[in-house]
Amino acid sequence: MRDRARAVTGAAASIAVLAAAALAFAEGALLAGALALAGGLGMALAAWAAARSASAARRDAAALSGAMGSVAAGDYGARPGPLAHGALRGLQPAFVAMADALERVVASLAHDRRQLQAVLETMADGVVVVGSGNRVTMANAAALALLGVGGAVGRRLSESARDHELQALVAVCRDSGAKQQAELELASVRRTVTATATPLAPLTEHEEAGVLLTLHDLTGLRRLETTRREFVANVSHELRSPIASVKAMVETLEGGAVADPAAAADFLQRAHREVDRMSALVDDLLELSRLESERGAVELRPVALAPVAAGVRSAMETRAAAADVAVAVEVAGDCAVLGDEGKLRQVLSNLVDNALKFTPAQGRIDVRAWPAQDGVVRVEVRDTGDGIAPEHLPHLFERFYKADRSRHGVGTGLGLAIVKHIVAMHGGEIGVDSELGVGTTVWLTLPAAIPPAP
Repeated sequence: MRDRARAVTGAAASIAVLAAAALAFAEGALLAGALALAGGLGMALAAWAAARSASAARRDAAALSGAMGSVAAGDYGARPGPLAHGALRGLQPAFVAMADALERVVASLAHDRRQLQAVLETMADGVVVVGSGNRVTMANAAALALLGVGGAVGRRLSESARDHELQALVAVCRDSGAKQQAELELASVRRTVTATATPLAPLTEHEEAGVLLTLHDLTGLRRLETTRREFVANVSHELRSPIASVKAMVETLEGGAVADPAAAADFLQRAHREVDRMSALVDDLLELSRLESERGAVELRPVALAPVAAGVRSAMETRAAAADVAVAVEVAGDCAVLGDEGKLRQVLSNLVDNALKFTPAQGRIDVRAWPAQDGVVRVEVRDTGDGIAPEHLPHLFERFYKADRSRHGVGTGLGLAIVKHIVAMHGGEIGVDSELGVGTTVWLTLPAAIPPAP
């Protein structure tokens, strides 16, 4: 009995040991599974985080690349959005600062370029830049006008400036690397210019040196110098003839003619006429000089033309009768202009006086005035003289110009120049129509005192 009990007790202990061992094995297997699962989850999380980081880096890199491309294309305001990747996030402030600085520099350059372009386009002097291949890379409006071309950029200089002297000046400047200057006559446009060619350093060592060409128009100055020379020559000529006549007559009188009453009286009358001629010339010169110095200084008031024209006709009546020329006036009583009455009387007197000089006996001079369109009054002085050849018409209002050079003693050659200045002071226009063998009409327009109703 006792042996049986020991056997049962031993069996129970063995079973307990086996159960404990089984339980321990089961717990170890569960822990290992748990550890394996945790490891797998960690690796998955790490892989997901790495993939997400790589995707963010790609997006940030693409945003940076796109912003750079936009800036390179000229969109200097382009900026990347907020960057998420830690490594690239630090580049954003640097990129923004760089783009801001670049935008300011480009804006400043654009502003300077606009200012330079405005200066070039308003300059009276022509400016041309000739680059590689002798092609024009820049030309302002004044240069195009001086060269007489509609466009020059991109074309060869020889195509834009058809003047061999100008082309040679640019070639010498480029070859010598020294500044060149010359006064040239541009035959194609009939202008005198001072051309200055200045060498320009090339941007790279592979480019040809450029040339900056400036053109200063001297045409007006040279024309003024010519006019002054001609003016002095004309005044000298106009004074020389009467002075020589008076001198000859005085010498004749001194030689004994003074003892002959008839000859002395004739010489004195002729001397008196020559002195009057010189006096008229001096008076006209002074009047022309005064008008030019007081250009625009005229007080405009309503002036009725009918009494002014009638007064001129009355003043010329004796001369007209002596020349057997009829003078008629046809001006409406309500025809009025804005002007200076004294100067308008001078205009009509000069025109009628000039017509009397060139209208033969039994001829006729008509003074007419009527309201025209656009608020002006048209005035005409028409004669039945021999007329004026077409080649003389453009020069009639020039000082000392005489269509008939053989008539040295007729007028000073300043009357029409004075008339033109007075009309210009009134804001009007003047012109001449003439036909050989028929007569001449000098017409002018003046602002009406009361513009016609529309």
